[in-house]
Amino acid sequence: MGRGIWVTRTGAGLAAVALAGTGAVQAQQAGAVQQAAQVPGGLAEAAGAAGDYRLGPDDQLEVTIYGQPDMPLRLRIKQDGSVSLPLMGSVTAAGETPVGLAEKIRGALVQGGYLRDPRVNVEVTSYVSRSVTLLGAVVRPGIYPLQGPQPLSRVLATAGGQREGSETVLLRRGDAAPQRLSIEALARGGAGDPVLQPGDLLFVPAAEHFYIYGQVRSPGSFPIRAGMTFRQALSQGGGPNDAGTQNRIRLTRRGQQSEIADLDAPIEDGDVMFVRERLF
Repeated sequence: MGRGIWVTRTGAGLAAVALAGTGAVQAQQAGAVQQAAQVPGGLAEAAGAAGDYRLGPDDQLEVTIYGQPDMPLRLRIKQDGSVSLPLMGSVTAAGETPVGLAEKIRGALVQGGYLRDPRVNVEVTSYVSRSVTLLGAVVRPGIYPLQGPQPLSRVLATAGGQREGSETVLLRRGDAAPQRLSIEALARGGAGDPVLQPGDLLFVPAAEHFYIYGQVRSPGSFPIRAGMTFRQALSQGGGPNDAGTQNRIRLTRRGQQSEIADLDAPIEDGDVMFVRERLF
């Protein structure tokens, strides 16, 4: 029987299974899935392409040697990159894929004479060392492992994209000031779509809104687009109806009332426009 290593998905996480025998090592990658993560609020923890993820310090694992007692072993990779296993002692895990670590453990068990034909299963239950956090107005906020170099747009797409009206994403890296990026620019790729680094924090702000009512055809609340003016906001509300006028529109901004003197001035989040009735 040939020897094989394949990758599977389970409810607990990312599984790499090593089988004994001879032949080539094979890797079968499963599709991306979302799973519950051990993070506040029950955010989702996404597992990407299994064969590409490289383990690192503080990643949490479950190691099962089938047929052996006291399994599975729940382990955390130490800061020196190692895990401690019964019989074998310290084994270097950092830099390995789950598949590679399963094969390393299998080989050590065979070479040490502990087991002749072991089957080893390694699951990543918490991605910590090489992941980014995505919060805010996206479909599936959560913690996403980095499978090699990944642009911001790919992680955003994996999360289901932004919610309606959101146009920007904030990227915080270390102690640097947050960088505001246009989601439209991300779609164009290139320099406008930065490659993420482990530990990056992404936040998609909810869309800003304005309100318009009075003598307009479509009163209500509308998202503010980049660079939107009062004139464009008035158009968003369908424009004045037959009884309305675009003159002397009343503006309520942060509790203060005034009249809009320049329709080409920018509108702000929370602005309330009231279109008056024409006098004659």
